Amino acid sequence: MDDLADWRDEWHDTLLDVAEETRTVYLRSVNQFLAWLTDEAPEVQAAKQITRQHVHRWLGSLAEAGRSESTRRVRLIALRLWLGYIAADPNSGLPANPAEGVDLPTVKVQPTPVIHDADLAALLRSADGASFIDRRDTAILRVLLDTGCRRAELAGIDLGDLDLRAHEITLRRTKGGRGRIVPVGPKTAIALRKYLRARARHPLAESSALFLSAKARSGDGRITGGAVAEMLSRRCEAIGLPAINPHRFRHTWASDLLAHGANEGDVEKLAGWRSPLMVRRYSASTAEARARDAARRLARGDRV
Repeated sequence: MDDLADWRDEWHDTLLDVAEETRTVYLRSVNQFLAWLTDEAPEVQAAKQITRQHVHRWLGSLAEAGRSESTRRVRLIALRLWLGYIAADPNSGLPANPAEGVDLPTVKVQPTPVIHDADLAALLRSADGASFIDRRDTAILRVLLDTGCRRAELAGIDLGDLDLRAHEITLRRTKGGRGRIVPVGPKTAIALRKYLRARARHPLAESSALFLSAKARSGDGRITGGAVAEMLSRRCEAIGLPAINPHRFRHTWASDLLAHGANEGDVEKLAGWRSPLMVRRYSASTAEARARDAARRLARGDRV
């Protein structure tokens, strides 16, 4: 398998302009394909021996193993890119990309759950105190609620990313590396100002990180995405709610914007997505309710 491993490593070195997370996913996909070849097609010892049949068989094995359409789609995209790189080299012996033209699995839009307003209010009430942790957690909850940012994006916010006069936050540590500016409302701006006053007494107040861990005494003290998830679990348990994953705030944010008249293009840009497919996925759980509300507003029967 040395020939295949060499091609894998060379191709991986070309992905310098690709986000680190994406590079990891691509490499994992090719490694899984190579592992499958070792088990199911050991006669393949060089890239030039890979055929379209191998590609189809591998995709079939992924489906039999219960891999989702979205996972199989990403795996095939990575394999297509890798084999395309090999086929482009006239010395590879691979005359054409065997993955080119193989149909990409169609991702089914699955409804995603949203957080009810009553549960959001209960969470905010649970952090209605003057301690550092309460002020920090209130600010975190409101930023998640107002911006739909990912937990890693939230953890990556620096003090310099805040513009409370303009009611905006710049998210720089984003998936894909494309920064974006997100708006926040007055209540979130107030929560952030109150947190900043409490933060000023933290041992690591000089840190550039916005959200600090209560226990941190060294380093920059930055809270982690995992700690945000733990905070939510702790808050939910304290008030008798099932645990809420931070990503559900993103689902809720997208659904709520669409329900109140925002168009899909605006939501897509604010969320940092590249495809409208994600907007449809995140809003599918409330699509029927929005359709009913639209029908009520139009009141077709009342106009006759």
